[in-house]
Parts: sequence; C-alpha cells; structure tokens
Amino acid sequence: MITAESYVRRFGERTALEIVRDHILRLTYTSHDMEPLARDLGCERPPSSWDQEERRHLRARLDALYFLLYGLSREDAEYVLGTFPIVQRQDESEFDRYRSRDLVLAYMNCLLAGDVESRVSL
Repeated sequence: MITAESYVRRFGERTALEIVRDHILRLTYTSHDMEPLARDLGCERPPSSWDQEERRHLRARLDALYFLLYGLSREDAEYVLGTFPIVQRQDESEFDRYRSRDLVLAYMNCLLAGDVESRVSL
C-alpha cells in the first residue's frame, strides 16, 4: 500500500513526490490553457511539446516508480505487465517486442540506482 510517507522515499536526489509532480506536469502541461495550474504547482517553464516517444518514456518511468512504491520486485512487475495482452500485441506489431514492458523494467533499474534523469535506450 502506498502511504503519504511513500512519497518522501528518495531516488537519488529527488523524492518520489518530486518525480511524480515533474512527470505529470510534463505529460499534461502541453497547452498554454494549462498555465494557471502549472504555475500553481510551481512550474515556471513553458508548456511541453507533444512528443509521443518522450511521453512513452515518462509513463514508463512513472509505472516503474509506482511498482517500486508498492514494493513489487522486477519479477512481480514483469508478471503484472504480462496481463496487458492488447498493449503487448500493439508493441510487438510496432516495435517487434514488448517495448513498454522492457522500458518499465529498465526504469526500475535506473530508479533503484538513484538515476531519475537518464533516458533508457533499448
């Protein structure tokens, strides 16, 4: 179970809450219409451009973070990710492998090593 205390868990120099806040802003603040909300959350940058590949990586890192906060191992995460056959089929059609799963597992490794900035290359 994730508790309020879970969000103060550190991954490198950042807390889980800081990572979640940053990633959610990068995923959702893609229009100037969202500027008031972004400013209320302390964001001082302009909206992000819509970049599907960047979004895929942000979502994978968030999924990895939540698996870790829930206390799941890599094996547990791999099992859970295996329960999404539609996503797996789409990935295999587009990338010739289950890339979403591979990204999440790679980002779990990064987070456990304290690396919250690197972009995984598969």
